[in-house]
Amino acid sequence: MNTKPTNNHIAKATVWKWALAIVMGLSAFIFWRYGYPSMMAYQEQFQLFLFDYHYLSERIALPGGIATYMAEFLTQFYNTPVFGALVISLLLIGSQQLTWRLMRKNVYKAEDLSAYLLSFLPSLLIWRIMGDESLMLAYIVAFIIVQATMLIAPKTRNAMLVYILPAIPITYWIAGPMTGMLAVYAGIRLIKTCDRNIEGFSLAAFSLVYTTLIIAASSYFLPYPTVRFFHGLFYYRSIEVPTHIMCISPLILLILTGVMIPLTNKIAKAVAVAIVVAVASSLGSAIDSQKYELMDYDCLVRQQRWTDIVAKAEQKSPDLPMSVCATNLALAMTGELTDRCFDFYQHGPEGLLPEFERNFNTILVTGDAYFMLGLVNTAQRYAFEAMESIPNYNKSGRVFKRLAETNIINGQYKAAEKYLKALQKTIFYKKWADKRMEMIHNPKLIDSHPMYSYLRKVRLTDDFLFSDKEIDKIFGQLVMHDKKNVVAIQYLLMYPLLNKDLNTFMQYFSYVKSITKYSSKTCEEALALAYAQQGKLPQAQVERYKFSPVWRYFLK
Repeated sequence: MNTKPTNNHIAKATVWKWALAIVMGLSAFIFWRYGYPSMMAYQEQFQLFLFDYHYLSERIALPGGIATYMAEFLTQFYNTPVFGALVISLLLIGSQQLTWRLMRKNVYKAEDLSAYLLSFLPSLLIWRIMGDESLMLAYIVAFIIVQATMLIAPKTRNAMLVYILPAIPITYWIAGPMTGMLAVYAGIRLIKTCDRNIEGFSLAAFSLVYTTLIIAASSYFLPYPTVRFFHGLFYYRSIEVPTHIMCISPLILLILTGVMIPLTNKIAKAVAVAIVVAVASSLGSAIDSQKYELMDYDCLVRQQRWTDIVAKAEQKSPDLPMSVCATNLALAMTGELTDRCFDFYQHGPEGLLPEFERNFNTILVTGDAYFMLGLVNTAQRYAFEAMESIPNYNKSGRVFKRLAETNIINGQYKAAEKYLKALQKTIFYKKWADKRMEMIHNPKLIDSHPMYSYLRKVRLTDDFLFSDKEIDKIFGQLVMHDKKNVVAIQYLLMYPLLNKDLNTFMQYFSYVKSITKYSSKTCEEALALAYAQQGKLPQAQVERYKFSPVWRYFLK
């Protein structure tokens, strides 16, 4: 009986294969575009890709630098969620297609749909570990480059030996230590072509030792710890790389290319397909919901979407200092801080401005709060600290924008020009930088800009250091400097209330009433609470107020 597949059968299998690849691509696009767009914004803001010769030369001078340059070029498109999601989905499809071609080259037939499903596992595993916010896109790009290098590797013994001698060092310099995949692949091929005799194992050992020596040798010429060269200089933002990040690629190689463990019976394939389904169903759980919530608040603050922040807090009350800080800032910017502050969970005074931590993840939001208050110099210092604390020493497009703005507001045009010239070498910040460069050459445009002109009026021009424990005194100075600084007024009044200090609140509120007509329902309730504690409020009034958010906060 002829079991050879017909052309019609092959055509149907081809249609199914492309349909499955497109489904995965669309799923990835929807997942990142609509499910986790803030994760992409987070990745993009901690790099600054420049179309500049010096930037290029810095990257290609290091092993894995070419893959990193390509990855950072792609990461800049994360600035727009649609483009970012498209980039990720295309990379995942590309990796899946290369995996399938490697599987076909070694064991499987083109019409084998069950085996084809296995080709999705590398992409799904990569998709899953992308939930780690410190994983860089360079890891995925390097993985794809090495896959392509494996695909063009010859099959015969002599040709393979001739191939790996130049291919491994070149691939290492292009993609970094991910080249170990190529070394393992070449070793397994050599073992098979030599019928698994001692010669084959010796040649395989040579392939691995040769790669190890090349990686180790590079550490003698570059100022990095040796272990970093084996982990990859650009695969992970932090120096401490989790073990599973580096182990996933060899696992994919050994199982899915079919070179070492070909799955030939139906039971084995069924188990493997079940693994694919299990990994696919666990993609959402790979992202830490608490971390993503903070990224979401950070992204919304960066985009100054104040009403969206309040709406998000209404759905789920924030409970971490950074998210509470973002919510309070949004309330202040919409003029609702004193009215609605106690509608949400508060971390005491730290809910207004968290204590300083040298942490690039959190101080950007705090810096934005200082900026909106009018403490421009403090916001500038926080921006510097945020960029300098990025573990992989990257520059930041978001920080460069803020540093340009603070210097424009302070009239330090030469310093602002330095940052703007760098931003002009980018795709997504160029238009913004061009407009600010025009402002520098025509300061009247600064005076007509709604934010910059306002901050020039309300900012404190004296540069000084202050204690986090006495930040309310700085709020007071902001109010004395400009009584129209409503954001500072709200922070000044809320600070003693969040600190449960009614006496100080009475002093601050009395001063505010003497210079403005500002008042709010919360302030009236706080006054009633103060009078009640002094026995100056009738019992009927106490009954009226005792269930208000302010009273509940003081009495809990």
